[in-house]
Amino acid sequence: MTVYLTVDEIILIHDVLESAPLIDRGKLEGAAMRPQAGFGGVLQYPSIFSQASVLMHGICQAHAFLDGNKRTAWIASLTFLEQNGIVLPLLSPVEMSDYMVEVATKVHTELDTAFWLAALATSA
Repeated sequence: MTVYLTVDEIILIHDVLESAPLIDRGKLEGAAMRPQAGFGGVLQYPSIFSQASVLMHGICQAHAFLDGNKRTAWIASLTFLEQNGIVLPLLSPVEMSDYMVEVATKVHTELDTAFWLAALATSA
């Protein structure tokens, strides 16, 4: 059974990284629920990597915090994967930052990110 992060857990992740306030809880709730989205018992994002990807993109692009959205999105996605038994190799801060800027500016689609996360996991 998949373990999903709650909104409060995502806020806690953010607050460990940043002191900036939450400015829109509703947007964060929407981002947090995306991995669980579905209809009639069928998940819209069936793979763990697609769920991590939509969580990452959702948090990053929701701008629910005054600052630290990209860092929170990255750490929340890694935490989600780890809670579900997948550990990714460490990326340098520059690699992580560059990728998250590209997520924020929509260079990468959610599908791109899901494949990238899966490729990282197989190289771990």
